[in-house]
Amino acid sequence: MNASLPRDWDTLRQSRGRRLERAVSLGFGKEIPVDRIIDLLEAVIQPGDRVCLEGNNQKQADFLSESLADCSPERINHLSMVQSVLALPSHVDLFE
Repeated sequence: MNASLPRDWDTLRQSRGRRLERAVSLGFGKEIPVDRIIDLLEAVIQPGDRVCLEGNNQKQADFLSESLADCSPERINHLSMVQSVLALPSHVDLFE
């Protein structure tokens, strides 16, 4: 008979844990200095991730989209972007 392999039913939780561990290993806690946001994004976002980015209705939308656009394309690529609107110039930069 075919022996079934054990399944991991918590792969998303494990992935989240690994990402948080990477952030903690770089010295990040609950507050992130503005000048280190790119380091954090590159530590926790992986190629192929789904990223939800707010439009222009949030104060941090411009900052986050500009920071994401400034990340290294070698480290962060093939993202599935979920956006309600391309309202800011930095939103368009993400696709270039």
